[in-house]
Amino acid sequence: MIRIQSRLGFTMLELLVVIAVIGILIGLLMPVTRSVREAARRTQCMNNLRQIGLATLNYESSYMEFPSAIGIESLAGVGNSDQYSGFVALLPFIEQGDHYERITKGQTIEGVDDPACPPLYGSGTAVWEIPMPVFACPSVAVAEGGVAPIDFGFCIGDRARNIASPKSLRGFFVTSEPITFDDITDGSSNTILAGEIGSRKEDGQENDYAVNQPASILDDPSSCFGLTKGKLTDWQFVKGVQLSPIGRGGHWADGRAGVALFSTILPPNSPSAAVNGSAGVDGIYSASGPHPGTINVVLGDGSTHSMNKEIDAGDSSSPTPTEEEIAARNPSPYGAWGRLGVINDGMVVDVTDF
Repeated sequence: MIRIQSRLGFTMLELLVVIAVIGILIGLLMPVTRSVREAARRTQCMNNLRQIGLATLNYESSYMEFPSAIGIESLAGVGNSDQYSGFVALLPFIEQGDHYERITKGQTIEGVDDPACPPLYGSGTAVWEIPMPVFACPSVAVAEGGVAPIDFGFCIGDRARNIASPKSLRGFFVTSEPITFDDITDGSSNTILAGEIGSRKEDGQENDYAVNQPASILDDPSSCFGLTKGKLTDWQFVKGVQLSPIGRGGHWADGRAGVALFSTILPPNSPSAAVNGSAGVDGIYSASGPHPGTINVVLGDGSTHSMNKEIDAGDSSSPTPTEEEIAARNPSPYGAWGRLGVINDGMVVDVTDF
């Protein structure tokens, strides 16, 4: 009698081959999965920027002017409102009217009194710890606790001098002064309204920017590149560079330039630096974000676009415009990127070309 034995399992060699094949397939699929996830996050980031753009346009429809970058005109003289970012003024237009009321009028919640227009830092700041989903890019890590950050900022064009006290208009936003559609002579569809700033690290901490830098960087913005070791996150390897204690976008309601604004001087994903101070001072404040090779922006007509970091940014060593040059509406020396940030220099750029 001949017995036929059936094998019910794998040999060790066959098992190893199967495991190896599965490992190879996983290795091939992982980049695709990451790419799909990043594409989805980038799309959500664009949607959030679009909501900010539409909220700004709805604000203009209600008040016949755009909000100022810092300070809420309707609350002038009330509490700390002259320090608030224009994003606070947009809250009623992004379905956050209750939060706006809580900030501007105060509330008592569970026996705890929230003062009207509380300080941005220190005691009585519970309202600032509530995250605003529209102000976040899903590609950015979020740290738990503390004030809620923001991943977007308002555009001030190629202005780097007299940021806190401008005498002439240059970008879509000006500190403590609203603008109207009549001021945007280059066309709202050709001008950047807002875009990404910062790109927090995986541990949730904000990428810092250099502070207390000399005024000479205003005469040669390209000197900012010497503050890093090739990457925006490599500040710690540069001897003597002081870092911001807040970080770009570190507080969503802080309207100061270093925290909440960006200029179209250095190309996207360039370093930022504050002059003789840490936040509410002149300086080079760059747009940057977590998406490889690009940043997202929204224009004055509410349309969103991805801007390549290789966009023409002119001569980065050119001195930043003086107040007199801005008043004369001199063209931006920073190429297409600079012109996209300026509302009235007569150099119209079609964003679809980039």
